[in-house]
Amino acid sequence: MRRATRRVLDPLLPVERFTASDRKVVFVIWVAGVIQGFAQSQASVSLPFTRAGLGLSEGEMSLVLGAARLVAFAALPIGWLGDHTGRRKPFLAAMTLIVVGGCVSGLAAGAWWFGLSNSVLRTGTAAVSGLAVVILAESVSAPVRAYAISFLGAAVSLGSGLALTTLPLAEGGGDAWRIPHLLTAIGFLALPFLFRNVPEPRIYADRPEEGHAEGGRRKGGRWRELAVGEWAGRFWVTAAVSLFPSAFGAVGAAFTTERLINQVGIGGGATVLIILAAGTLGAVGFFAGGRLADSWGRKATSIMSLLLALAGGVAFYTVESIPLIVVGALVSAFGTFAVVPSFGSLRAELFPTALRSSAGTAASNFGLAGSALGLILGTYTIDAFGLTETVLILAAGVVIAAGLLLRLPETRGQDLTAISTDRR
Repeated sequence: MRRATRRVLDPLLPVERFTASDRKVVFVIWVAGVIQGFAQSQASVSLPFTRAGLGLSEGEMSLVLGAARLVAFAALPIGWLGDHTGRRKPFLAAMTLIVVGGCVSGLAAGAWWFGLSNSVLRTGTAAVSGLAVVILAESVSAPVRAYAISFLGAAVSLGSGLALTTLPLAEGGGDAWRIPHLLTAIGFLALPFLFRNVPEPRIYADRPEEGHAEGGRRKGGRWRELAVGEWAGRFWVTAAVSLFPSAFGAVGAAFTTERLINQVGIGGGATVLIILAAGTLGAVGFFAGGRLADSWGRKATSIMSLLLALAGGVAFYTVESIPLIVVGALVSAFGTFAVVPSFGSLRAELFPTALRSSAGTAASNFGLAGSALGLILGTYTIDAFGLTETVLILAAGVVIAAGLLLRLPETRGQDLTAISTDRR
């Protein structure tokens, strides 16, 4: 019986056992991921009620959320600090920005205040998304690197699910929309735990000399090496793969409740059940994606996952049957979740230690920029043509991203200490 159960679960289990050290760092980053997911999801989860409370149209709300993501390019210096001062302190600073920005959003007196506080939150999430993957990649055993990153994705998803359960609190009218945002203050209770336990990866602390002509350790790489230098080819492809699917995903995620409540006519409670059910079942994508990335390969898993996310997302916004909408949400969630460990590990393994934090944070920022572009485009197209038509326009970017992944090398099994700044 145990053997049969093991065979059934094998596609969802790591290829090797986690060490005690692996489990500890994964748990610490998991806690951070739950906080991040809860905070960053409130704007989209409570969108119909937040939008009404701020007196904004669908298009105007799209503009506010898009602008907040563009301002979040302020996370780039945090990523740069990760390569020059260590991963730990910038990560903790970014986590603090997430909690503060989320709480202040609930106090917003107008659209500009909400947009500014959401920008602070998004700056934190961009930095944490990049640095958390780097910390995991540099801290856990190589054979389970992608699977470890699965737990980060699952934690963010769990946080998003918890945020979704607060939706009924926003339905009371008046200032009730503020309550879910203010609940982000719970994150302050977890910050002391993170400050005590987030590690500084030894790969960073003990990294060998990397291309330093005068000897000694180089404290960190330069942006020029990524933008126009020898690593530019890899960097701009990862940036594009982060950007295009995010434009599609941001509009799809931000208007999920709008689609179900105002277009399909489903109540808030039923909306929560549908999204949670699809998200919970789809969440196996995190672990299936991690297992496949560690056993099959980063590139193939990432391409497959993107195409599944595309197919499910298009179905969600084009069909009218509730069962088919649920299936679309399930397939989209599976693909979206599976790409997190596969592309996350690929991204971390493409760059040397002196550039890994900067590259990871920049890629996360390009993901936010894609979200912003999608939402800003929605400012014009949603009100003019419709929400479904906007989703279909943005779907083309996901196909482009899947094609671009073919240009990157396969990195499964990469020794992170062996990547030299002398290329490639």
